[in-house]
Amino acid sequence: MKNDLDSINTKLDSIILDSKKKGIARLLELSSQKSFMLVFSGIFSALSAILQFVPYFASYLIACEFILYPLDSIDNAYVLYCGLIAIVSVFASMVCTGVSFTLSHFAAYRILYNIRLRILAHLATLPLGYFTATTKGEIHKNVQENVEKIENFIAHKIPEFLMTLIGALSIFGVFLWANVWLGLVCIAVYIIALRVQFSIYKKGSMKEEIERFYGMQERINARSIEYVDGMSAIKLFNKSAFSFSNLANSINAYKNYTLSFTYKCMPTFAAFNVLTNCFIFFIMPLSAYFILQDTQDLVFVLTILFFVMMSNGLIAPLLKILTLSSEVMQISEGVRRIDNIFKIKPLLESSNPQIPKNYDITFKNVNFVYPLDSKDSNANSTESKTEKFALKNINFTLKQGEFLVILGQSGGGKSTILSLLARFFDIESGEIKIGGVNIKDIKTQDLMNLLSLVFQDSFLFLDTLSENIKAGCKNASEKEVLKAIKDSNCAKIVQKIGLDSIINKDSLSGGETQRVNIARAMLKNAPIFLLDEITANLDTHNENAINKSISTLSKQDKTIIMVTHKLQSVKYADKIALIDKGELIAFGSHSELLQSCQMYKDMWQMQHKAREWSVI
Repeated sequence: MKNDLDSINTKLDSIILDSKKKGIARLLELSSQKSFMLVFSGIFSALSAILQFVPYFASYLIACEFILYPLDSIDNAYVLYCGLIAIVSVFASMVCTGVSFTLSHFAAYRILYNIRLRILAHLATLPLGYFTATTKGEIHKNVQENVEKIENFIAHKIPEFLMTLIGALSIFGVFLWANVWLGLVCIAVYIIALRVQFSIYKKGSMKEEIERFYGMQERINARSIEYVDGMSAIKLFNKSAFSFSNLANSINAYKNYTLSFTYKCMPTFAAFNVLTNCFIFFIMPLSAYFILQDTQDLVFVLTILFFVMMSNGLIAPLLKILTLSSEVMQISEGVRRIDNIFKIKPLLESSNPQIPKNYDITFKNVNFVYPLDSKDSNANSTESKTEKFALKNINFTLKQGEFLVILGQSGGGKSTILSLLARFFDIESGEIKIGGVNIKDIKTQDLMNLLSLVFQDSFLFLDTLSENIKAGCKNASEKEVLKAIKDSNCAKIVQKIGLDSIINKDSLSGGETQRVNIARAMLKNAPIFLLDEITANLDTHNENAINKSISTLSKQDKTIIMVTHKLQSVKYADKIALIDKGELIAFGSHSELLQSCQMYKDMWQMQHKAREWSVI
C-alpha cells in the first residue's frame, strides 16, 4: 500500500512540478490526475447535451403534425407521445448534468488538495529572500485565487465545454442531414462570427492583456493588505482609502484598464452577438431561391421550419464557446503564475554538509546584487540582475561571543549583511563562513538552528503568550520559558495579560510585541543572534527594556550582530561596522573608529549634540 501511495505521489509531483506544457495542454495535464472521474463526467455531459435538443426536435415533430394534417385527422396519441418525450428528455438532461458536475467537482477538489499541498511544501523550501521580495498579496493570490481558478476549469469548464462542443456538433450535423446547403450557410456564418470575435486575440495581444490584468489584480491585493495593516494610522488622521496613494493608484489603474479593454472588445463582441443570434436570417435568401424553384415543395418548407425551431437551442451553446475561451485564457495565466513558483529552486544543499565547531563569523570578498525579480527567476541565480551592487567587497571577521553593531544610512546595505548570513540569498562572489565552514556547506536546517533572528517587523501568532514565546523552542520547560521572560524584560507583560491569554496584534504595543519576539529568540538559545533595527520607532521605555535584554545577551557568550541607526547601542558593542552605499567604510571598536573614521566621528558628535538638545 505504501509503495502504491509513493508511486501515486511521484506521478503527481511529475505532473505538478516538472511540466513544460502551457495553456490548454497544461490545464488538461493537471486534470489528468483524476482522469477516470473526468471521463465519466464527460460521458454524462455529452448525453446531457444531446438530450437538451430533444425537446426542440419533439416540438418540430408536433408542428409538422399540425401543418401536414387537418385538425380532425391529427394523431393525438402521437402528439402526446412527442410531448412526453420532450418532458422526459428535459429531466434526463438535468440528471445527466447533475451527475457530470458531481463527478467533476469530486475530481477538482482532490486535484486542488494535491496542488495546494505541493505549493505550500515548495514554498517551505524556498529561501527567505523570496518572501522579502514577494508581497503577501501575490502569494495569497497564487495559493488561493489562482488555484481556485483551476477548480473552476476542472469542475465547471470541462463539462461545460464538452456539453457545448457535443451540442454544437450534433446540431450542425443534423442541419447538414436536413439540408446540406442550408446547413453549410449556418456553419459558414458561425465561422465568420468566430473569426470576427477572435480577431482581438491576434498576435498574442490577448495574452499580454491577461498578463496585465493579473498583474493589476496582484497589485490591488498587495496594496489592500497594506491598507488594512495601516488602518489604525489612516483612521487616526481621518483619511479615506483614496488618501492611501498606492491603493488609490492601483484601483484607478485597474478601472482605466478594464474600461479601455471593454471599449476595445465592444465592436467585435456586438458583431459576434448579431451574427450568432440572427444567423437563421442568412438562410432566408437561399430558402427563397429553393422555394421559387418549386412552390409546391411542402417538405422544404418543413425543412426551413426545422432550422428555425432547432436554431433556438443552438444560440446558447455558441455564445458559451466565446465566454469559455476567454475564461480558459485567464485560468491558463493563473496556472502559469503558479508554475513560476515551482520554477524557483530552493538554495542548493551541499552534498557533503558540515557542522561548525565554533561560531566565528567571516565575510571574505563578499559581493551581492539583489535579483531583479525574485518572483520570476531563480532566487540563487546570477541571471536577470541589476548592475547596482547591494554589497561590494565586504571583509570582516567577528569572533565567537563578540557583539557587532552595524551602522549606516538607510539603503546602504546594513540589513543585507544579515540576510546573506541567514542565506536568504546566495552571494555573487566571495565567502561567508561560520566557524570556518562556508554557509553553503551547512544544511539549511542546521544553519537556521544556529541563528536567532529578530526583525523590525515583529510577528505574533493568534495564540497564547506562552505559545508565542515557545515558538522559539516547542519543547522548552516552564523554567526555561520563565528565564527567557526575565532576560527579555517581559515580566510586566506577563503580569499584565497572563501567560495563558490569547493575544493578537491589538493585545500588545509595538514595543511589547518586539520584547516577546526577543523572548522567543532567547528561548531558542541559538549561538548567533541577528537583530535588525529592533529598537526602531519604539518609545524610550521599550527601547531601554530591549537594550537591557541585549546587554544580558552580550554576557552569555552569544555572537551578536545588530543593525541599527541609533548610536546608543554601541556602548554594548565589541566591534562596529560602518556601511555606506554597499561598502564597508570602517570596522573596529568605538575608540578606534573615533580616531580613524571621520564619518563615524561626525555621526557620534551629531547624535551626542541631539541628546543634549532641549526646549528652553
